[in-house]
Amino acid sequence: MVYTPFAAGETLTAGKLNSRLIEELMEWTPFTDIGTFSAGFSAATLTPMMRKIRLLGQERWEYKGRITVVAATIAANVNTTAFTFNTGYRPTTEHGFQKAGGTTGFYGVRMTLQTSGQLQVGLPTGAGNNTNGIMLDTCYIDAPI
Repeated sequence: MVYTPFAAGETLTAGKLNSRLIEELMEWTPFTDIGTFSAGFSAATLTPMMRKIRLLGQERWEYKGRITVVAATIAANVNTTAFTFNTGYRPTTEHGFQKAGGTTGFYGVRMTLQTSGQLQVGLPTGAGNNTNGIMLDTCYIDAPI
């Protein structure tokens, strides 16, 4: 890349630097295109999606949307597989999140992404098996591979 000088006080932007400070490697893609939901789980109206970006040279996988849960699908204190990602969408180490769930009585939903591609969810005893959805907002993994 050829060096281009900048004027004193000039605002620097990615375009002026002729670089990709944020680069989209994979656009927002519905879960149904990159894996399979387990029985009792499905895509909600706010479609669960994943995208891959490179942020300042480091890869990041981001998730958004909502997973619908059929009543009584998740037993308290048990890991339940909600979704399995296809090869290419699986991290090399496991990652965990604490997310909001619908109708969980203010209890969080424990969520883990395994190297096998399984997205596992669980609820604490206080929440029972009462949830109708899991929100994926603000889920991301830095340097997943």
